[in-house]
Amino acid sequence: MGRTLVVILLLVVAFAVAFAPAAILRHALPSAAGIELAAPAGTLWNGRATALIDGRSAGNIRWRLVPVTFLQGALGYHIDLDGPGHAIEAMLRLRPGTVRFALQGSADADAFNDWLDVYDIALSGRFSFDNVAISAPYRLEQGQGLAGTASGALTWSGGTVHYRLAGEPYRGELPPLEAAFGDGLEAIVRAQGQETPMLFIELLSNGHIRLGMTKLLTKMLNNPWPGREADHEVVLEVEEQLL
Repeated sequence: MGRTLVVILLLVVAFAVAFAPAAILRHALPSAAGIELAAPAGTLWNGRATALIDGRSAGNIRWRLVPVTFLQGALGYHIDLDGPGHAIEAMLRLRPGTVRFALQGSADADAFNDWLDVYDIALSGRFSFDNVAISAPYRLEQGQGLAGTASGALTWSGGTVHYRLAGEPYRGELPPLEAAFGDGLEAIVRAQGQETPMLFIELLSNGHIRLGMTKLLTKMLNNPWPGREADHEVVLEVEEQLL
């Protein structure tokens, strides 16, 4: 009798896990990230929803479990995010203590302008993700850079940048840019085919993102830095919370 009860309990647990509703994911997402799933349907393993970032729609998201990742010691999901002007595929792998995701696809810059509006910035052009892979630990060590790795190619087609500074409107035309990933979760942005950096990006352990603009970028945005620094030197640094 006892063995029968154990078998029945295992079957109930397996059934509950296999058909766990997609709505469970609402409680799994960190609230600090500002990501929500609206109208989830399906199961925890194969479902769909509307993705919201900071209350704004980011398109339709679909996910499905990739069982072969179990053989690699990970829990893996294939994710599709589609919306007006963007189509992105992602592969998410969860291992004990580590999360890794890889992005492939493209998105119009307009898809980001709603979030950039608070900084009085608007972009044109298009972003492309070519096997951009990021790996980082779950646990963050305060006071240090966020340990992790990044690889792949992130490019922007270039175009017009509109922005405001001290209440005055400005605009600049930028060439195609490419982000080169270095050690850790850092990237250096340059014009394609050029050596002089334009932007330094670093993801910090406190969930902030740090941006360092070089003098070259200020010149190309028609608002040149007045000091005597060289074009490759950082003249303006901004830090904002990302996660």
